[in-house]
Amino acid sequence: AVVASDLQSPAPKPPSSIMALVPGSIPEQRPLHGHDFPLVLTPATGATACEQGLAAWCGRRSKELRRLLLQHGAVLFRNCGVSSAQDFAEVTRAMGCEGYDYVGGAAPRTEVVKGVVFTSNESPPDQPIPFHHELAQSPTPPSYILFCCDVECRQGGATPIIPSDEVADFFMQSFPDFAAEVQAKGVRYIRTMPEVTDPSSAQGRSWAETYAVTTREEAEEAMRKQGTSWEWLPNGDCRTTTSVLPALRVDERTGRHVFFNSMVAAFTGWNDARNVGEKAVVLGDFTPVDKKALNAVARFMLEKEVAFAWKKGDILIVDNTRVLHSRQSFEPPRRVLAALRGPALCDQRLRAGIIGTGAMGKEHIRNIALLEKELHVTAVADTSEVALKEALEELGPNAPRVAIFHTDEDLVNCDFVDVLIICTPNFQHIQTLRKAIASGKHILCEKPLCTTVEDCEEVERLLTERDLRSTSPGIFMTGMEYRYMPPIARLIEETDLRRLGEPRVLSVREHRFPFLVKVDNWNRFNEHTGGTLVEKACHFFDLMRRILQSEPVSIYASGDQAMNHKDEVYEKGVPDIIDHALVVVEFASGARASLDLCMFAEDEQTEQVRLVCQRGSVEAKSPESTVRLVQRRKTRLGRAPPSKEERAVPEVISIPVPQDLAEAGYHEGATFYELSAFLDAIRSKQPAPVSARDGKMAVLMGVAAQRSIALGQPVRIAGGRILDAADADAASAAASTPANTSAPRQAFSRL
Repeated sequence: AVVASDLQSPAPKPPSSIMALVPGSIPEQRPLHGHDFPLVLTPATGATACEQGLAAWCGRRSKELRRLLLQHGAVLFRNCGVSSAQDFAEVTRAMGCEGYDYVGGAAPRTEVVKGVVFTSNESPPDQPIPFHHELAQSPTPPSYILFCCDVECRQGGATPIIPSDEVADFFMQSFPDFAAEVQAKGVRYIRTMPEVTDPSSAQGRSWAETYAVTTREEAEEAMRKQGTSWEWLPNGDCRTTTSVLPALRVDERTGRHVFFNSMVAAFTGWNDARNVGEKAVVLGDFTPVDKKALNAVARFMLEKEVAFAWKKGDILIVDNTRVLHSRQSFEPPRRVLAALRGPALCDQRLRAGIIGTGAMGKEHIRNIALLEKELHVTAVADTSEVALKEALEELGPNAPRVAIFHTDEDLVNCDFVDVLIICTPNFQHIQTLRKAIASGKHILCEKPLCTTVEDCEEVERLLTERDLRSTSPGIFMTGMEYRYMPPIARLIEETDLRRLGEPRVLSVREHRFPFLVKVDNWNRFNEHTGGTLVEKACHFFDLMRRILQSEPVSIYASGDQAMNHKDEVYEKGVPDIIDHALVVVEFASGARASLDLCMFAEDEQTEQVRLVCQRGSVEAKSPESTVRLVQRRKTRLGRAPPSKEERAVPEVISIPVPQDLAEAGYHEGATFYELSAFLDAIRSKQPAPVSARDGKMAVLMGVAAQRSIALGQPVRIAGGRILDAADADAASAAASTPANTSAPRQAFSRL
């Protein structure tokens, strides 16, 4: 029976996409150390099975699933809405385990979902496959094996299972002398692999497919790594002998012996035109095995097996250390898919989940790959199948171990993700952030933080409430890549040192191509972006505050839609986003800043930031990645301009961007440096360098600039909020009273 601890209670209330599962039963179940073998889980009464529901359940409860597998040995999911190989692949990925390549196995198989799902043994249906642990003849066998029924068969075709510790107990008690010899000497497996795959044999996989190679030299290297010796036969076949492998092991998790080997499978089943089963396994010193003992063990396993009839959509997950499996002969048709998983993703690296796998999501994937010693991607989520496919392509060889989710909620609640990187469309940020903040995980949210000041303030409030509740809250950072572009980072460094005195005038210029195409063209409308000066220019407003280290008090902007997107028509109408603007910002320190933005300069993409200080200037340019420093000379000016000899000589510093960083994105290495700063904050448990308030103020300045364009007049800011007309008049009057004569003159207040 399933004991109360088998399904932790009370379980977290599942989101709508996660099915509620309860223990079920099949007639073939039997007890195993006080637990059902196998455990059967089915949707609760009234619960609706959905295609992604089981993957979401596994992602949210992967640790619990592995605990259940340890207790029960195997878990059968039935009637859970799994209808395709892709559904099965998503469940496999959601286990929170390392991927596993089927290398070294004898069975002919066909890959169905790249790197994840393949057919189970394709040997002829009249040939039963004896009990074995998957790839027990390999030095590093998989931790879990998953099966999924795609097509039910008419008769037979079950995948029988049996607890390995029961087999070990029988073997050691019935044949103690031979068992002791096996323990002392270990075993070797001898197999001849054909040059070309032989589908008529359960051991017919060619040596090229077995080791995923194309040449003999590559095969030899793979065998050498496994400790396998080989002999090339005249007909092109390859006879292999493994290194000494243990056949009786102690499962350290339970303290029980397991019959972890392929002795019975090899001895009774490795028979074909190239192999003789009774010669396919020997003791470690090459002495023969005990025929009587192995035949007796084979009979015992057949007597004690649990064999149930497959139903379409069934998924059986087996703990490969605790349970042996086999295959009955059958009458076609039958199609059972298989997948292998390694150990749980539990190394010392942080585990990242990327929500939104568009352009920025993929850029984060590429840059995280450069930080693989500290951070790795374990899950991605997007509502677009195209975007998910592109993300898996970016992940390359790591893709098979990465979970796929179709909602932000499923990824946020995934229990093998520590870091959430939010790259969804602007208008969706607030929805995702509400869930992400509640999870307590580390969060990096791409700019803009939100599309409205009100939503940004809600984020600040939620973070404050979370921090009060938690003794160790996650780090929150707003993504502002431009701070980390190498030349701009150097400009910030020079400014912070104050070698050129106090900053007085800052100008930012970006001339570039129009907005790129996004999913459903969401970036064509102000209601989804917050407006161009929020979506695009929040970067620059953030730079202004960071460089000048002061708060804005007044913003005046002029802009329009002159060229871009006017010939485009969507369901919402013609795009309404501006494509150029000039913005002037006054700061409380008396410094001023300007922005020159043009988004119909297709022939160039340049960011220029120039700061004039009391004793000189510093200018950063990208993508040429240079910094120009000028320290002003003290020159007495007369009626003529200073001569060339009297003028300061600029120092031009080139800051080359490493090629791997340049190729990893579109921000001259900035995303890499931003992620590095985020990781530094997590490690040191210190606030991130770009806070939620920084994100809010950048949005506020963008909103104020958009409002200034609409009103045709300056917009005043005070106390971290945009002032309405009455507030602005009061602030202007206060600034002109004698008590405030030391305040900087606000030219815009008189316009």
